[in-house]
Amino acid sequence: MYAFLLFIKPVRAVDLGNEFAFGGITSLGQGVTFLVKPAFQIATLAVIFYFIIGATRLVLSGGDKNAVAAAREMITHAIIGFILLILMFVLINYIPQFLGLENFSII
Repeated sequence: MYAFLLFIKPVRAVDLGNEFAFGGITSLGQGVTFLVKPAFQIATLAVIFYFIIGATRLVLSGGDKNAVAAAREMITHAIIGFILLILMFVLINYIPQFLGLENFSII
């Protein structure tokens, strides 16, 4: 019944800095921290472009009710995305302070 326990191998921690060529990144936490800022930048650019496309469609709609509604929907979605980005930024930056984690910084 417990034969599967014979195949379990002990787990050892891997030092990423020594095992792989990741430069100054020595742990998974540092890797995630390294990727958070570019992820926010890419998401912000996507929201801005989506807003600009919606605004352009609104201007070029020519009074067509369906086109105006679609453009307004795009603008609304872009604003919601921007608000979500702001909330995520606040959560990532200030929640560790409320939890009492000192010297904890992601961005």
